[in-house]
Amino acid sequence: MKFNFTLEKLLDFRKENEDSLKQEYMNLGIELSLKEKRINELLSEKNNLMYAIEPTIGRMQIQRNYLDEIDQQVSRLRLESLKLQQSIAGLLERLVRAQQERKVLEKLEVKQKNEFETRLAHEEQKELDEFANRKILKGGENYE
Repeated sequence: MKFNFTLEKLLDFRKENEDSLKQEYMNLGIELSLKEKRINELLSEKNNLMYAIEPTIGRMQIQRNYLDEIDQQVSRLRLESLKLQQSIAGLLERLVRAQQERKVLEKLEVKQKNEFETRLAHEEQKELDEFANRKILKGGENYE
């Protein structure tokens, strides 16, 4: 007789859901890291341009416009990063909940398996006792 966990499909579903959330969490973390890297690159480029002296007014205006564009890009990326951080925080809560739900089922599975094995051992012992009793009743040898 083999143990069969009645909620195995639900446990599998919860494991798949947890794995999916982990993958999504990793992807958002990578996306956030890339945005932070891009922000640092833009700020470094801006810092380098701040100390560059342009010889003409026209070039200075072009430089000023470019610096303003960098500021706008940095602001946009920071806003996107903030939204990503919020998404990551929400996803982390969902992931923790998914892990807890999976662990509850795993503990239930262990408990049911232990109960099954105990019941099986009792049944086997009962059969052995009955077999020994039949042998004694039929005049078989008594091993005391």
